[in-house]
Amino acid sequence: MSSWCLPGSAPAVLLSTSKGWLRRFLLLKLVTVLLLPHTAGVPLLVGCVLSPRALRLLHSPHTSTKPSTVLLARLALTDSVVLLHWMLRLACRMDEACCEMATGLMEGSACWREALGAFCQRLLDTHHLASLLLLGLLGLEAVLVSRWPQQTVRFRTSHWAQLCCNLVWVLVLLELWFSLHSNCLQDSRSETNSTTPQTSQSSFLGVLPDVSSSLRRTLWLLNLWLHYAVLFRRPEKSKSFFH
Repeated sequence: MSSWCLPGSAPAVLLSTSKGWLRRFLLLKLVTVLLLPHTAGVPLLVGCVLSPRALRLLHSPHTSTKPSTVLLARLALTDSVVLLHWMLRLACRMDEACCEMATGLMEGSACWREALGAFCQRLLDTHHLASLLLLGLLGLEAVLVSRWPQQTVRFRTSHWAQLCCNLVWVLVLLELWFSLHSNCLQDSRSETNSTTPQTSQSSFLGVLPDVSSSLRRTLWLLNLWLHYAVLFRRPEKSKSFFH
């Protein structure tokens, strides 16, 4: 945690306050992502409220550009996906209210709202997967700092952190695209009552939910191990970004 602030760049009280606030923000993220359902509305909303301040502190000139700083900033940015989810939900509610006054558009709007609702759910899944991956990278960086600081110093740079964050979002967006494509394929097959044999593409999309669920469970267990190793099994003389 001390690596987030440059020594001597700000008054001690300001640095202590910033470090304490960022520590609490990270703990909130750990609890929200690892211990609560990923559709829990109130914790997600609290995270969205606190994320702008976290980004402001992390982009402050008094904050060092360490890998943990880059990763935590990207973790805070993932809450923009939750904001998009709530904005689309609000648009859906407004459309529903308008349709109550124009009954002639009820059928078409119902289909639109159903598709929008499915997309909103996928956005929450996307946010959860991105948060799991970024928390895993934060935990990995902390373990490397506390266990093998000298051996891994050339890999623990902001450049590698930025590259890992970009790869995370490539993976997350690919998973979102394949999930939406799988839903569209299933809907089209159900509407046409198709009995044609499945192609290799449809077979892959059919097993995608199982693969995605297994990936999330694996990341959840990995995050538990990494952060437990940092919080409770940290060597006495080593320092990580939590302290």
